[in-house]
Amino acid sequence: MKKNTRKAPKLLLILVVGWVFLWILLDLYSGGWLPGLSWLTIMIVVPAVIYGIALIIPSIIVVILSLFKWLARKEQPHIIAFLPLLIMLAFYFLPTRIPSKPAVTFHLHRDEFIRVAESSVSELQDTDKREFRLSESPLYEDAWVYREFSSKALVAEFTVGSYSLPLVYVSTDNPGDTYSACPKLEDDGPSEKLEPKWYVCMRDWP
Repeated sequence: MKKNTRKAPKLLLILVVGWVFLWILLDLYSGGWLPGLSWLTIMIVVPAVIYGIALIIPSIIVVILSLFKWLARKEQPHIIAFLPLLIMLAFYFLPTRIPSKPAVTFHLHRDEFIRVAESSVSELQDTDKREFRLSESPLYEDAWVYREFSSKALVAEFTVGSYSLPLVYVSTDNPGDTYSACPKLEDDGPSEKLEPKWYVCMRDWP
């Protein structure tokens, strides 16, 4: 009996550390800090998903056993017995806490991005072009400026890290046009507003 008592806190600590590690790993991935869809990402994300599934089962078992001992045997559960389940729920319901790579990059090079975006949008406005690619820059991997198809907005889009999480500048007089350029904002999705006209948009394509 004493042997099991000594092992119980170790199992709980393993579950707590496991959930925190998984939370941080997936936050880094969703924030664009890990590479795009490549063999390296697959090697990280696939084991992480399996790892998360493996954490769920013992976490639920620990909570059920703790509740049973508490209610049936009147044994007070360990102080961290319910912590893995609480972390699991927080992991699912709470928003990302780690700033995304596009957001951090924008704040570090704000003036350069604003200069490039405004000059590019102004150039597009003075031409009949539908879109054009911006010249190469150490600030981003790729960048386009284009006319939004479903609105009159002019958009400058920068790929900073992940193609599915671009940094977007939206030039428009109609606030509603922003949602067509960055649709996930409307349904409180993973997109985020950095400041007026500047957003990090979650795309459905890789």
